[in-house]
Amino acid sequence: MHTSFLLKWTFSGKIIQMGLIGLLSVFGARVGFSQTKADEYLLISNKLNINRDKEVICVNKNDFASIPVHSYPLLKQGNKVCISQLVDEDMDGQWDELLVEVSIKALAKDKIAVIWIKKVDYPNFEKATNIRFSLKSKTQQPEKEINYLERQRGFTQNIANPAYQMEGPGIENDKIAFRSFFDKRNGKDIYGKLMATPVLDEVGLTGSWHTLQSWGMDILRTGNSLGAGALGVKQQGKIFRLADADNTTFKALYEGPLKACYKLDFTNWDVAALLKNGTEQLSITRGDYFYFNQVKLNLAESQHLISGMANFGTNPFVYKKHNKKFSSVSLYGPQADGTQTKLGLAILFQANQYAGHATTLAADSIPNTSYIALKPVKKEMNSLRFFACWEKTDTMFSTKEGFEKYLQETADRLANPIEITVIQHTKK
Repeated sequence: MHTSFLLKWTFSGKIIQMGLIGLLSVFGARVGFSQTKADEYLLISNKLNINRDKEVICVNKNDFASIPVHSYPLLKQGNKVCISQLVDEDMDGQWDELLVEVSIKALAKDKIAVIWIKKVDYPNFEKATNIRFSLKSKTQQPEKEINYLERQRGFTQNIANPAYQMEGPGIENDKIAFRSFFDKRNGKDIYGKLMATPVLDEVGLTGSWHTLQSWGMDILRTGNSLGAGALGVKQQGKIFRLADADNTTFKALYEGPLKACYKLDFTNWDVAALLKNGTEQLSITRGDYFYFNQVKLNLAESQHLISGMANFGTNPFVYKKHNKKFSSVSLYGPQADGTQTKLGLAILFQANQYAGHATTLAADSIPNTSYIALKPVKKEMNSLRFFACWEKTDTMFSTKEGFEKYLQETADRLANPIEITVIQHTKK
């Protein structure tokens, strides 16, 4: 999804180009609200002994005592307007959740003012997340976006001339981008980014994404592996790819300044020798080096869900329990395809779902893959976070220690979310 209006102007001898949404955020977030009193407050508390900078928190709409008719929440931390996003999770046309970007010191508490304003006054924050899915362009200009699409079993693509711009839907934030193959492979891949602005609208229109460009490049050699977190099932010691289905549906759910999300529904999905219905719901949040995949699939007790990463080298496959709630498996080394620069790959998962991990051989049915096996869950979802940490995006990933520190801090943040309490302003 993209902003269709572009404005250009000259500043200090340079041509600046910004989407209309970005322009409005520059001005809208700074005017008109400095003297407005808060209607409610969010009390936030950080229990960790680390500073949490620009972290996204989520508040349920029902947590607010009363919402004025036709009003929207503006959030202020001190004198600064917080970047926020309203999310319609159930797609009924009404927002259900409020996402807010906040910063808070170690072991600190703070107060976020909530001011209810009219829609016309609501700031249009610059978009940092993006979903892109379209047919492959024949003119080097982006084709119309696809927000909903179904495909039938057996659909294949000519990789040299695919049906879709990136062979399927892509999702990105300001740090990293991923794509899914919308065909019988159901694989996943990584685009390393060199710029914070959305790039997927242009990826694949000109040049090869296998060579370094101004925006970045494809940084993962996938082959027939599970690539960047693709799924499978382990049963009686054998692994099977979760790939084709009688019917597969893509649906873009939302995107915005803080988070983007899309869903894949599978009817009669190939689950080893059985056919079952299932879903993947992929989301990405501003500032993260990972996507979040919520997988719904009713497996038998003898089956384990697996998720894997490409492993064509000799880098050690590391399992680590970070805390009581989260564990990970990871690979780190000079494995970024095309440049052989440092790249850290990891899958973070709920510690109590761990059922084992292993690496396949080149001759196996799913080759060159290091994977995690998870216990089946009933009436819930398996939650997976796939990390891609490239040193060209951030030099903290130039060392294994920097990569491991980021993994540990992310696990600790997720295990100890910023606590939020909504209180009403007492008027005197």
